[in-house]
Amino acid sequence: MIQFEDVQQMAMIGAGTMGAGIGMCFAQAGYQVNLYSMTAERLDRALARIRNSQQLFIEEGLISAEEAQAARERIRTTTRLDEALAGVQYVVESVPEKLELKQNLFRQMEDCCSEDTILTTNTSGLSITAIASACRHPERVGGMHWANPAEIVPLVEVIRGEQTSDHTVEVIYRITERLGKVPVRVRKDVPGFASNRLQYAVLREAFHLVEAGIVSPEDVDRTLKCGVGFRYPWLGPLETADLGGLDVFHSVAQYLFPALSTAQSPPEFLDRLIAEGKLGIKTGQGFYRYEEDKRDEILRKRDLYFIRQWKLIRQVQQE
Repeated sequence: MIQFEDVQQMAMIGAGTMGAGIGMCFAQAGYQVNLYSMTAERLDRALARIRNSQQLFIEEGLISAEEAQAARERIRTTTRLDEALAGVQYVVESVPEKLELKQNLFRQMEDCCSEDTILTTNTSGLSITAIASACRHPERVGGMHWANPAEIVPLVEVIRGEQTSDHTVEVIYRITERLGKVPVRVRKDVPGFASNRLQYAVLREAFHLVEAGIVSPEDVDRTLKCGVGFRYPWLGPLETADLGGLDVFHSVAQYLFPALSTAQSPPEFLDRLIAEGKLGIKTGQGFYRYEEDKRDEILRKRDLYFIRQWKLIRQVQQE
């Protein structure tokens, strides 16, 4: 069995937004990274994204220019899957969210890797068990779910499939810690795991408030950012309930829970936005309008805010 200390080289399968960020994290933690995509163009975009993100890290004093360069030198790109997987002890997959695609890929990856290589998927909510069913050794397959942008957001969910071994879970967890991330053990393979279940529970109620004309999209976002969400970097919902008094929260839940949305499908107005090609920042309009010359700056400010927030959290925790 591969031990945590044995992992020196990893393969990052998929070089999109998530794959580039994940590969950057491994390289900056000292791992040798084989970054794979089907086209050289995607790999070039991934490397450019890594350089841009590292520049923000340098400006914020998180790494030096020399450390950033050394990390990039640990990344090797390839358009050949067998070449990407040769000699690695650990794999992260981040390709489109299609079960059959992932199953076929895991079948190929297992054929190309040694028998004790650990295989992980960055799926946002597909069943780890179903993905692992394509493998001869499902005990070596686990979930490693990152949040976007992967190189900045601390959380990584470590998800156990029905046949994932304790040893595999432990290695994934310890690697996550070495990367400087905050691991969370998801002990049961449920749709959406923990983070997306919480995120989509909020999103369902947000959609309902807008659809029912109770609050505008702008004010939904203000409510979260300046109220409930303002507390969340410091206090999770259960800590908030403890500090506010469980009896108080119990009383409110008794009359509020029955009034919350129980929608079982996305609202019609979201279907209309998608049909009109209004997909958000990537098309220039969603709930908001995004001017083309300002999109990169919006994402840069988002990343800067996240970095400074995480720096502040760590600073306060260490006091």
